[in-house]
Amino acid sequence: MAASVLPSRLPLSHWGGLLGGLRRGCCYTPSHHSSTHPPDTHTPLQDSPLALKDRGAGSDDVRARKEWMDRSKEFLVRLKGSSPSDLPDKFTPLRRTKNRSDTPKMRHFVDYRQVRVVGGSGGDGCISLRSVAGKEHAGPDGADGGHGAHVVFKAVMGLRSLEHLSSYIQGATGEPGRNRDCHGANADDTVVQVPLGTIFKVGGEEVASLEHEGTMFVAARGGAGGKGNKFFTTDVDQAPLVAEFGGTGEFFVYEVELRTMADVGLIGFPNAGKSTLLRAISRARPKVASYPFTTLNPHVGMVHYADHHQMAVADIPGLIEGAHRNHGLGFAFLKHVERCNCLLYVIDTAQPRPWHQLEVLMNELEQYQEGLSLRPHAVVANKVDLPEAQANLAELQARVDLPLVPVSAKMGEQLVPLLALLRFLVDSAAQKQTDTKVDGSAIWL
Repeated sequence: MAASVLPSRLPLSHWGGLLGGLRRGCCYTPSHHSSTHPPDTHTPLQDSPLALKDRGAGSDDVRARKEWMDRSKEFLVRLKGSSPSDLPDKFTPLRRTKNRSDTPKMRHFVDYRQVRVVGGSGGDGCISLRSVAGKEHAGPDGADGGHGAHVVFKAVMGLRSLEHLSSYIQGATGEPGRNRDCHGANADDTVVQVPLGTIFKVGGEEVASLEHEGTMFVAARGGAGGKGNKFFTTDVDQAPLVAEFGGTGEFFVYEVELRTMADVGLIGFPNAGKSTLLRAISRARPKVASYPFTTLNPHVGMVHYADHHQMAVADIPGLIEGAHRNHGLGFAFLKHVERCNCLLYVIDTAQPRPWHQLEVLMNELEQYQEGLSLRPHAVVANKVDLPEAQANLAELQARVDLPLVPVSAKMGEQLVPLLALLRFLVDSAAQKQTDTKVDGSAIWL
């Protein structure tokens, strides 16, 4: 039986040998599964045109990918030969000591908002002519109005989602001026807290990025306070009857996005078990049921490790073939993938030809954005507790040369090796961000 390859519409130059790793290789196999593969009756993907393209690829991205792939597979080999109690603290996930809430409300993760921002209007100036005892015409005493509030976004450490942002934010209006030279009070600035890594775009162009704690962005300036009639006093006109209205605040429409949504994103077809896997490794509560349905909004759960590190894992809504053409809300779902540092492909091994799922998913990511699927990634073979998954698992291991861990999210099997591998990938991604420029190209430290 010939192996399935990617559709011919994908230019080879766009792949850079993406699927060169889809050939026989090493994976993590638990002790109760057979480690022997059936005789090969198919043409391995290492002989496909994409794999051959990868052999000749010399880009730094492909070399870096091969490097972390080799390191990941070596890590899985060492992991297989050791017990969970022997793992270092950084690779040891902690058990949940707190039960999930019983409240029915489920809060999904928000990584994009379109926000209309309006600065506060300034207070109006006052028209007043002073009259005191013994001096009927004491001159003008109308004061200036106060300035309107600026709308300011501030990056803080304690937030991860944009769910608290309103679609309309307006600054307070300045107090109007009064008689007897009483100036109106300036309105206090409206400060809106956002997570670190929040970016602001206008018309698709990035105008601000809040990467560090405490950095602020003035999104809309408030209007100036209007001048009272005393301001307009001249030698010719000693009793002016004119004053200014307060200035109108600025108005902008921003596309607010998170540069990074999570450390790891769960990528897979609908009903592959992504939500069940997230519930098994964290306290997140995405909806799961015994009937087929598709998650429409991402959910993020936190995984805690013994060295006090917290890792964010996102359940990305299911992708389908043609997502890069916006089939099935494809663009909206693929935007979430862009904001994940590492990728975990969740494959349903109970379905026929599960390796085809991996091919389609990687194809969709690469068609949407070149190089997106080159981020550190691994494969999880889910639903291995089902009888029909055993034969598919053996062939999947034979066809895929990526870090692979078979798990059963529903039964909670083999989750410790998976979480250890995820921590390894997250550390690799963090190390990649410290790349050094040598001869105009980035190298992996």
